[in-house]
Amino acid sequence: MNENIEKIIKNLEKENYKKEDLENLDKFVKEKYKDYMMSLCDGKFSKYLQDKFIREIFPKEGKIGVGGAKGSYADQVSLIIFPKGKINYYKKFDQILDAIDENICDFGILPLENSSFGSVKEVYNLMLERNFFIIGNYKLDINHYLLGNLDAKLSDIKTVYSHPQALGQCGKYINKHGFIQKEYYNTALASKYIKEKNDKKLGAIGSKFCAKVYKLKIIDENIQNESNNYTRFIIVSKNLKIYEKANKISVRLKAFDKPGSLINIVEKFKILGVNMTKLESSPIPGSDFEFVFYFDFEGSIKEKRIRSLLDFLYENTRDFEFMGAYIDFNKAFDKNINSIYNQNNL
Repeated sequence: MNENIEKIIKNLEKENYKKEDLENLDKFVKEKYKDYMMSLCDGKFSKYLQDKFIREIFPKEGKIGVGGAKGSYADQVSLIIFPKGKINYYKKFDQILDAIDENICDFGILPLENSSFGSVKEVYNLMLERNFFIIGNYKLDINHYLLGNLDAKLSDIKTVYSHPQALGQCGKYINKHGFIQKEYYNTALASKYIKEKNDKKLGAIGSKFCAKVYKLKIIDENIQNESNNYTRFIIVSKNLKIYEKANKISVRLKAFDKPGSLINIVEKFKILGVNMTKLESSPIPGSDFEFVFYFDFEGSIKEKRIRSLLDFLYENTRDFEFMGAYIDFNKAFDKNINSIYNQNNL
């Protein structure tokens, strides 16, 4: 039992208590009653999840693993989510997970999908192979800039370096100007590379933040193919933790090989009134036209309908994988995101 509650009970026995004591005791009893009622009504899987639910505020600090180098888009997300965090940079996604495994980092930030290029399958597969979980989610608007050394002009640039996805997202602009494309680990490292080379014929595709970090010249701006370009980043942990404000859930599963199986799953969302935000299929390598399905949906495990849905999916699908119940920070932030950007000079 909570030490504060024990103290309150002793005060009540001595008739030496304050109004706040009664209010705190009332709150404690209601929470315990709610937990008890939840345990009576839930199935096997949602009971398992209750042990993972923690009544804590999401941390603002810790050791954070981020892809690339200072100035990357993932680095921007780390400054927004973990304003007091210590950032460690890695070239590859699996190195971030290695660092968490070895307790060098507490959390990692990984790109999960882009509005132009779809899901980053490598990240999905790594998470499931390595048994990592999503604890947070942030969708970052991506505006690409053509960066060069301080003496460079647009007419000087012959070769551009960047991450393959960034090059693809700016394909029309690159083709228009006849640039040679060179793939690099990510946008920040590409920016760092051309700075070190100090060659005005070399350009990089990166962010405004990259230009500031590496003291590069912005030669052109918003050069991406689509104006509505964003990347969804996830915050991952080795341990399954469900924080107080978790409002989104991701699962992976296979439907049974019989008519109507997938339709029945989708219909269950409708019956329970759960808003599905993503349904994506992916072929299983080496299988005979077999698919795995990814579902994202809104809700909290504190809601009965969400627990009912999870129990249904667990009991009526194959190879059910729970990827996390987590905070969608785009919705959770109670302050203007522009003020966070300004504070960090992003």
